[in-house]
Amino acid sequence: MLKLEPLIPTLNLWQLQGETNGYLLVRGKRSLLIDCPGPGLPRLCQERKLPIPDVVLHTHVQEEHCREWQDLAAAEVYAPEAAVDIAKRSPQFWEECRTFWPPSRAWEEERGREKYGFCGCMTERPPAQPLHICGSLKAGDVFQWQDVILEIVALPGSGRYAQGFFWREADCLFCGDLLAAGGFLANLYDLERCYGKPLGYEELASSLQTVKKIRPRLLLPSSGPISEKPVEDCDQLMARIQWVFSPPRRRNGECGLRNFQPRRKFGRYVEVADGVYQNDNYGNVILFVASDGAGLMVDPDPCIWEPWEASQRAFEGDLDLLERETGLKNIEMAFVTHYHGDHCECAPLLKKRYGTLLAATPDVAMLLERPDDFPYPARLPWYAFPFSNLLTDIRLPYGQPLRWRDASFTPIHLPGHCWAHSGLICLWRGRRIVCSGDVFQYGGGPIEMPLPICYSDTAWPERGSAIAFRRMRDIKPDIILGGHSHAYAGDVDAILADFISCAEESEQMARQMVIGDLCAAMTPPGYDSIRARLI
Repeated sequence: MLKLEPLIPTLNLWQLQGETNGYLLVRGKRSLLIDCPGPGLPRLCQERKLPIPDVVLHTHVQEEHCREWQDLAAAEVYAPEAAVDIAKRSPQFWEECRTFWPPSRAWEEERGREKYGFCGCMTERPPAQPLHICGSLKAGDVFQWQDVILEIVALPGSGRYAQGFFWREADCLFCGDLLAAGGFLANLYDLERCYGKPLGYEELASSLQTVKKIRPRLLLPSSGPISEKPVEDCDQLMARIQWVFSPPRRRNGECGLRNFQPRRKFGRYVEVADGVYQNDNYGNVILFVASDGAGLMVDPDPCIWEPWEASQRAFEGDLDLLERETGLKNIEMAFVTHYHGDHCECAPLLKKRYGTLLAATPDVAMLLERPDDFPYPARLPWYAFPFSNLLTDIRLPYGQPLRWRDASFTPIHLPGHCWAHSGLICLWRGRRIVCSGDVFQYGGGPIEMPLPICYSDTAWPERGSAIAFRRMRDIKPDIILGGHSHAYAGDVDAILADFISCAEESEQMARQMVIGDLCAAMTPPGYDSIRARLI
């Protein structure tokens, strides 16, 4: 339910409150609206005997702030220059949302360069209908309407293209979702820019410094309560986001891929236990070879990032080598821990060479088979392989053991890297081995918590990595074989206790950052219903 109340009566400034905030400037028979939280404003204006706005300015373009299309369709709308295509829902916008991993496979160079998301995942929330865009707003310029002069200030943070409007006469800054009173954020997912880099937090820190230089008397946010202590609130928020730049750590030492000496090494592979082999080149292959030469592979992708034909030939050579060195005769089954393309690229090759059956838990299988139905990052289409989905042959329910030869393999849910993520508890020749996928990437050295990827549906604490670490601890494994060649053995209980401690400490620090609960603040709109389809 919208409310419209006077904010600064002497300047005829009104606040519109609903799910979010808007601000109405009235001059004679005209009015200007900054951000639009919902329909119903014409009725409120009539009740208050105020003119219905004919101009709308946007600090940033997100669905919940851009609802004027419903009953202010004729108003002239102005949006940040870089967000005009989003506001128009233009064909160019939708085209640029469809991204693919470049053929160069230059991971570090490409991260953060996608315009409207990352790894094929759209992070923008365009208005439900195109807006009546009449012009763009550029940082450094001014927007003059009647006697009101608004200085346009770049304020990226909660939104890549966000801007603020400084009204010098009123000494107030319309700051979008940058922060609210007390130094709180509207959410965390709008700080996401790329896979695992804190670019949004860096932009936020810079924007907070911008606000401190302006030193306005009031901060007028698009979400949450008005700040009457802008400088203090900026400092409060700055203190709260320090966990991103210096996360909690446990232990010290040199970090590597594994913390124990393998039995032997050949080519890109090492033997980590009797009949168990793992990639040693930051790839993901784990292979169990039974005494009769039958093989079971976990995550069939050695991550040889060359042109397609060359990478496939290289893996064919790897399989020749594994057959010579391990007694492998065929690979009967390949289990995929999660749906990212760098964990299943070579599944079709295995099927062609050996007739290998592809196995996954039901949630992972659904994402492999129907990736376009889900908005998560790093689904198969983004990798630009010659295939954009994979059909699984076997769906293994969580907690149900699979007997294979004289061993047992039980799928376990291990969220944290992404929600639809499994691991395997392997009882193999007297050893308890956990194949953890990417939730555990550690081989020694300092422990630290990675930045959570909200759009992977890993909201703390309900869906975060602490759950996975506790489950792994309860299993009491002898060896953990993680993603990308990481492996750990020895004092596994102690190392998992350290991981749990780091995760819980990060959760507590992050909890201070938002109004409301942390899980909601990390869950993008619509993700609750999407997740329900996976269960």
